[in-house]
Amino acid sequence: LHFLIEALSKNFFVYAPDTPGNGLSDPLDKEVPEIEDYAHVHYLALQKLNINKTHLFGSHTGASIAASIVKIDPKIVDRLFLDSVGLYSSSERSALLKNYAPAVKTKITGEHLLWTWNFIRDQWLFWPWYEHKAKNRLNRGLPELSYLNDMCVDVLQSLQTYHLSYRAAFRFNKEACFRSIKCPTTISSSKDDMLFKYFPKLQKIIPNSSSMIHEGWQDKKSALKTAKLIFSEI
Repeated sequence: LHFLIEALSKNFFVYAPDTPGNGLSDPLDKEVPEIEDYAHVHYLALQKLNINKTHLFGSHTGASIAASIVKIDPKIVDRLFLDSVGLYSSSERSALLKNYAPAVKTKITGEHLLWTWNFIRDQWLFWPWYEHKAKNRLNRGLPELSYLNDMCVDVLQSLQTYHLSYRAAFRFNKEACFRSIKCPTTISSSKDDMLFKYFPKLQKIIPNSSSMIHEGWQDKKSALKTAKLIFSEI
């Protein structure tokens, strides 16, 4: 999200906190944190920063966290952006919880480094990343290697806890939460996103929302275009 944050900062003061247990942030003090727990600490951060009114943008797991913040305090949000959300069947959810984000231990052989690279790379090639079949092949190629490397480093920084937020997102009852949203909402996705196939379903769940198809933020050019679309919604 670095390029998008930079582009959005041309018009707004942007706060982009890590999800606890991801990036450089400490994990929550819970063995099995849920999305509501992540939303609670993000809401506390907003209070500490004296932010009483804001636009919220969340992508993938961040979308569930952002929607849950709205549930905590609907008045704090001017406009909510829910980007690239997966709405899974019960069988999909079970498979994702079992296979998508395993706990990974650091090993003296360094094999955890290769696992992390493959985990990031294959998310661009297959949905879900661990199903290497023709029917699971995504209609997109790989981004620049530097972009893949940055994503890989992000995961490695929190390898012992990265899986906790993934699993919380898979368990989260998105439909129930999203149906309760009353604030102005924009749902968005890039056509290249691994979760784009769920976009039409999301439109039906939040019928009064506006929709936005963007070009992502893999580089500065695409991020600027996406930022302009976001500005047009506000």
